[in-house]
Parts: sequence; structure tokens; C-alpha cells
Amino acid sequence: MASKVDHKQVPWPAVEPSIFLPLKWLSLASTLLPAAGIYFCISYTFTFGKEAISNLTLSSCPDVKSGLPPISYSIGSWEPQKLIWLLVLFTHFPPRIFLTMLYPQVWAPGAGRVWLATCCTMEGISLVLITVFDVDSIAGFHVHAAFFASWAFGSVACMIVTIHLMRLTGLKDRSALFHRTFIIKCLLLASFILAVAIASTLYPISQRLCLSWAYSIFCIFEYSLVGINAAFWAVNLHEFSTVYVGFKITSVRHDEIREKKLSSGSPSITSIEA
Repeated sequence: MASKVDHKQVPWPAVEPSIFLPLKWLSLASTLLPAAGIYFCISYTFTFGKEAISNLTLSSCPDVKSGLPPISYSIGSWEPQKLIWLLVLFTHFPPRIFLTMLYPQVWAPGAGRVWLATCCTMEGISLVLITVFDVDSIAGFHVHAAFFASWAFGSVACMIVTIHLMRLTGLKDRSALFHRTFIIKCLLLASFILAVAIASTLYPISQRLCLSWAYSIFCIFEYSLVGINAAFWAVNLHEFSTVYVGFKITSVRHDEIREKKLSSGSPSITSIEA
């Protein structure tokens, strides 16, 4: 029989607290989950919201049917899609914060890493603000559109800086894998920019000229932006998976900081370790 533990003799803390975050979980939650959530909401709208789609008209042309529902209505106006998307967003955002903090650190210190961290932050925060300030919010459509534009800009900037760093450091030539992922990233960047350009052109044209077909094509390219963005980040994390299994959040004691101050004179606190 095991001896009874005397809890009064157990030190506190009993163990050093730490959490291990598997890379697979981070990959699913931070990249694929939001794309899957948006496409699920769109599919749900097509399947169970046919009446809502049939009554949807262009905002500047009340007599012209839209043909296809934009993402903004599928995740921000209609229920239960809105509730589903909020659940997805709440699940996605914490691992996205970790990804935003971790990914830039793999690159050498410098302006490129600072720009990458800034762009990743803009992209992640803009996605939240798009949801908070939806098309039916008191802020109005223009605020919603501005945050969508900032999300698109942040996404493009992240892609450009990442590709530039791969070229600058020569990473793209270090193995066949990185050479392939470099080409894939370039193709995804070109596709994303093309989709943004077409969507940005067709939306005002559809509203000004009351063209239902132009609005439908705009919606299709808007749908594609979500998938391209998710694919780009999936490639990034696939590269991560060749080196890392996951990441660990560990505790840092006060006495450790004091020892570092005494030994080096300049403390360096890192709470997230690879």
C-alpha cells in the first residue's frame, strides 16, 4: 500500500508550471480553422439560407439581386452563422497570438523581422475588428470595409516580407523543400494580389453600374482570399514542422532574473521556448 502523502511537507510550488503546445494544434487552430469556419458559414448559407440570398440586393441598387452572398453577411449578419463564426474566432485568436509572437523570431534580428511582426499583428487584429465592426454595426459599412482592407494589406505585407527574407537569407536554396515552398509562396502571393485587385475593382463597378454579375464575381474572389491566406500560413507552419514538434511556455523565477542581472548586468527574459 502506498504511503499517505503529508501535504504539509510538500514544497510550493510542487513542480515548475509549464505548458506544451503541439505544432499540429497550433497549425489547425491558427491557420486552417478560420478558413474552414468561413467556408462552413458560406456553405450553410447556400444550403439553409436560400430565402435570405434571394432577398439580398446590392446596397446602392435596391432592385438588383446580388446573386451570391458576401462573406460579411455570411459571418456577420445572419444567424446561426454569426454565432458559429464567433466560436471559431474565439478558438482561433489565442493560438494566432502565439504564432504572431513566435514566427518572426526564427529570422535574424533586423528590420525584416520587425516588419514581419508588425504585419502579422496587423493581419490578426484586423480579422477581429472585421468581426466586431460588421456591416450592420453602428460604425457602418465604411469602417468594416476599412478593416477588411487593413487585413488584406497585412496579409500581402506578411507574404512579401516572408518571401523577401527567404531570398535575402538564401533559405530558398538550402534544400529542395525550401525551394519548393518558396515557389509555392510566390504563386500564392501573386494569386492573392490578383484576387485583391479584381475584387477591389469589381465591387465599386457593381455598385455604381448595378451589375449583379460583377458583384457575384467579386464574391467569388473574396471567397478565394480566405483560402489563399490559409494556404500561405499552412506552408509556413509546414516549414516549422521540419524543425519543431511544438513550443513550450515555461515559468521564470525572480531569483533567476536576479542571477542573470548579477552575471550579465542585462536580464533577458524569455517565457516561450522552442
